[in-house]
Amino acid sequence: MTRARSAGVLLLLALALPSACRTSGYRTKPRIAVVDGDPVVQMASPATFRSAADPRRVSAAEHSHPPGGKARLLGLEIAGVVVGYPIGLLDRAEVIDDQAADRAWVVARCALTHVAAVFDRSVDGRKLTFENSGALWRDTLVLKDRETGTYWSAATGLGLAGPLAGRRLDAIPAAYTDAAAWRRAFPESLYPDLGLPTSVPLSMRIYGASPWQGVSGQKTSDRRHPAKKELLSVAAGDEALAFNPEEVRRRGPVHATLRGRSISIEWDPARRAVRAWTTPPEKRRELAVVPMYWFALVRHFAVVRTFPAPERTPEK
Repeated sequence: MTRARSAGVLLLLALALPSACRTSGYRTKPRIAVVDGDPVVQMASPATFRSAADPRRVSAAEHSHPPGGKARLLGLEIAGVVVGYPIGLLDRAEVIDDQAADRAWVVARCALTHVAAVFDRSVDGRKLTFENSGALWRDTLVLKDRETGTYWSAATGLGLAGPLAGRRLDAIPAAYTDAAAWRRAFPESLYPDLGLPTSVPLSMRIYGASPWQGVSGQKTSDRRHPAKKELLSVAAGDEALAFNPEEVRRRGPVHATLRGRSISIEWDPARRAVRAWTTPPEKRRELAVVPMYWFALVRHFAVVRTFPAPERTPEK
């Protein structure tokens, strides 16, 4: 690549990425709190970011921007409804509060770290309302509830600052799959329609191909996987098991322990998604499987085990 062409690519990258993805100013932004040695950084006003509440749900045929067959989504079966949340839509509206019957949940997405997770909005019987706080912790989106003003990690559900700091939101299992597989498995599925595209924004595709690891300037030294390798994870407290979905599909069920708890990680061919369960079978309970970039996994969890064991090892 010529020097002129390289400069052009860098200019395109700088122009295409939103301002929140530029490292300049990160170190001078206000600190809300310091949690486990890392600051919760107020990058921008919450008003800068789009959040959604109780979105209108429609069928794929009725959707203003139906997700393409290969488009990634989070699929949810809950309270008698089936809903697919396209990742491209979540890249634009990073926080969606939703509910049905007696259940209320929040869907959170951080394009910087590829986190996509669903949490129960009820804490001690009280339903919380979430928004994008405009803050980052460990380069990942931070939620804020309007009722108590507590800040929450979108990666782990941990309360970071405020009256409920130290508490943890209950994660809700969701299928991380493609739109075509989800439609085949659940032709009756509905999709939130915010009048926004459901394809991944160009800026996020460029960021994904760039060497940047978030906006803090920190880089992981754990080279068991490439920093921006998207893996799936099952977590308990400060420990996580990370795995490549294709390996689970190819090799079959993975049996492991996580903080002393036996779990089974399985490929669901109908959904084309990985699911995780506690074992033994008579006490099976489904666990949340969350996608995340490798650099974010090793920053959020003190212990990260991988399947299969990669050839590269962490730097000392």
